[in-house]
Amino acid sequence: MKFFNKLTFVFFVALMLPLSAQAQNYPNPQSLYVNDFANIIGAQSEERIEVMLRAAKKDRDLEITVVTIDRQSDYGGTGSFKTFAVGLFNKWGIGNALRNDGILILVSKGDRKMRIVLGDGYPARYDDRAKTVIDSYFLPYFKQDRYASGIESGTKETLKRLALDYGPDNRATLKSRIKNEGSHVVENARSGGLWAWMLGLFGIGSTGYGVKLWRRWLRLKPRTCSICGRKMRRLAEFEDDSYLAQGQQVEEALKSVDYDVWYCPYDDHTKIEGYKGWFSSYSACPKCNHITMYSTRTVLTSATTSRSGKARVDYNCKNCKHEYDEMVTIPRITKSSSSSGGSGGGFSGGSSSGGGAGGSW
Repeated sequence: MKFFNKLTFVFFVALMLPLSAQAQNYPNPQSLYVNDFANIIGAQSEERIEVMLRAAKKDRDLEITVVTIDRQSDYGGTGSFKTFAVGLFNKWGIGNALRNDGILILVSKGDRKMRIVLGDGYPARYDDRAKTVIDSYFLPYFKQDRYASGIESGTKETLKRLALDYGPDNRATLKSRIKNEGSHVVENARSGGLWAWMLGLFGIGSTGYGVKLWRRWLRLKPRTCSICGRKMRRLAEFEDDSYLAQGQQVEEALKSVDYDVWYCPYDDHTKIEGYKGWFSSYSACPKCNHITMYSTRTVLTSATTSRSGKARVDYNCKNCKHEYDEMVTIPRITKSSSSSGGSGGGFSGGSSSGGGAGGSW
């Protein structure tokens, strides 16, 4: 009987081990956007990444957060990296709770592993897209120990390839579905001929390629001169600089704005049209009004759970050289609940069942 009791006890302990191994001491979020616990990003890259993610949150109500850690074992993680990453996603509750559209980009420098975790609102085919982003835009930099460059490059591509736009009804908009289904239009055009290509061109169905063609056609469509009514000519890049102001040339050099110059050879009339660069880290200068203002943030006092912090933001215009700085307050770190589930640090309660992809270097 004693032997049976010992065997029962050993079996019970073995049964409980996997449960105890799942207990994690996840870090508390310090920001909705960038949580660089491993200190591998750098101030300037962090600022540019935050600009991108803030824009996604403001314009599209989309929660994407970047997290770096030294090792998952620092937080009690002993299982698979995927399990740890999904657990962190759900602990923080990233993404809208109804749409489940959150995205977590987790990088562990010491483990030499990373993962993009997608909320449950993303179709399974997005796992392949996440894998492509990791292999092509994160890992090539990580293999060279250029973590800041890789995270910045990969985050920008994540926004382009994975992020969905949602309407007021919490359903993905037609525009977003068109944008995020770009690979299908090529196959449709090959198999369906002219009609399939036309459907893709005008944005009917799930195509992103068609929208790009449509936008490009609108941009390159010949303009008519407002003076003589004749067609104008779009000048090449090497020709249009002489028609652009100094500030506009600086904007083009910084890729914050791309300008097209339309020229009428009959009456020497010109028309200048500007196209703001996507995810540009530059903002409008309050002095010259060109999108040439760059900012860097220096943390003077880090925030803790008991007090707020202080940071100095330095602004410098690459065009008129206008400079100024301001002091900003870093919000006090909010302690997240110790219970499982729910959201922490201001996230909206999204969840994930493990969609996404991982990589190592």
